[in-house]
Amino acid sequence: MFDKNELESWISSVANKLGRECSVYMIGGGAMSFRGLKTATKDVDLIATDKNEFEALDMAILSAGFARATDLEDEFYLTALSVYEKGDSRIDVFLNEVGKMLKFSFDMKKRATLFKEYGKLKIFLASNEDIFLFKAMTPRKGDIEDCARFIREGLNYDIIYNECIEQSSENRRWYFWLFEKVCEIEEQTDMDVPIKAKLFKIVKEDWSNKPDDFLASVSNPEKHIKDKKLLQQLKEK
Repeated sequence: MFDKNELESWISSVANKLGRECSVYMIGGGAMSFRGLKTATKDVDLIATDKNEFEALDMAILSAGFARATDLEDEFYLTALSVYEKGDSRIDVFLNEVGKMLKFSFDMKKRATLFKEYGKLKIFLASNEDIFLFKAMTPRKGDIEDCARFIREGLNYDIIYNECIEQSSENRRWYFWLFEKVCEIEEQTDMDVPIKAKLFKIVKEDWSNKPDDFLASVSNPEKHIKDKKLLQQLKEK
């Protein structure tokens, strides 16, 4: 588990082991800790955008005392390029794509802000909107509450919507996943998520292509699908 000070100490120890300049992007609890949205985080999610930089980072993380994790059961962690563990802390490093889902796009990179330079290591924080979207795609424990924190903080939902649509394709219709996560957030927090109506519009337009397990994680579909015909089709699947 890392609090903000421990996280900075770990980053410094990795930076001291680097043999070349590297830039990485924080997309999860680490970024939230640095922004004061979490007091501590167990998992630190990093994105490298250059394979050579990843290889240098890999060597530095191992030299700083973390071991490469091999016994991984959670499918999300299996999609990371490399996972490192030490005690109850975990570092997940991805290369350009997270969870075989969303890519770390050019626009995401532009929205990221430089947090600090630690010697040869530059740490950038992904925007709150992009972290929200990444968390909306994953089933990990705690992601619902993290998403709720971002909602309370305030989000630009146009950024989230546009990025989701931009990254969707014939085989990857991410707006179905995002709509389902929004429904889960509303059920578990009693919040009203402003992006929901806009998402439902495109979900409705593309209804025939919904995933077979669409809304399987939602306990009360009637609350979210107001169209009775669509709701009946959902119940009959």
